[in-house]
Amino acid sequence: MGREDLKLRKMNNQDIPLVKIWLNKEHVRKWFGDPREWLNEIYNRESQYDWINHYIIEYEDKPMGFCQYYDCSKTGEGYGWDNEPEGTFGIDYLIGNEEFLGKGIGKQIVNKLTQMVIENEKPAQIIADPLEGNSVSRKVLEYNNYTCDDLKGLYKFIV
Repeated sequence: MGREDLKLRKMNNQDIPLVKIWLNKEHVRKWFGDPREWLNEIYNRESQYDWINHYIIEYEDKPMGFCQYYDCSKTGEGYGWDNEPEGTFGIDYLIGNEEFLGKGIGKQIVNKLTQMVIENEKPAQIIADPLEGNSVSRKVLEYNNYTCDDLKGLYKFIV
């Protein structure tokens, strides 16, 4: 699987039914929680949540996942990144289509998403907050030079 075959494109309304299916799949739901919370942000992405950048991940022009990035200073209080420096951006990502699981493509997704944030936002750092048991996501982040802040449990990529 070549990196050039992987694309991140802005989400549109026609993508929502597919993202809804992905969010309800067991292999996604166990890490992402209640799909309704994610879908609320997606449905309101042009108003209340216009500071979150939503993308569909395509491989060879076939939709296979979802990712997003956002300025952590706009998320409100009560998150593990509340005291991170200005210019901190967060990322989230998932592979919804099972045929792409276990093929190393998650590494490419995080690499491409990280580069996109750097190019678009000039961040101080990029963070990800995988749940404790999500060893696959943690390994993908480490592969892409994110380091774990053991105190906060956040994975950080210092730009």
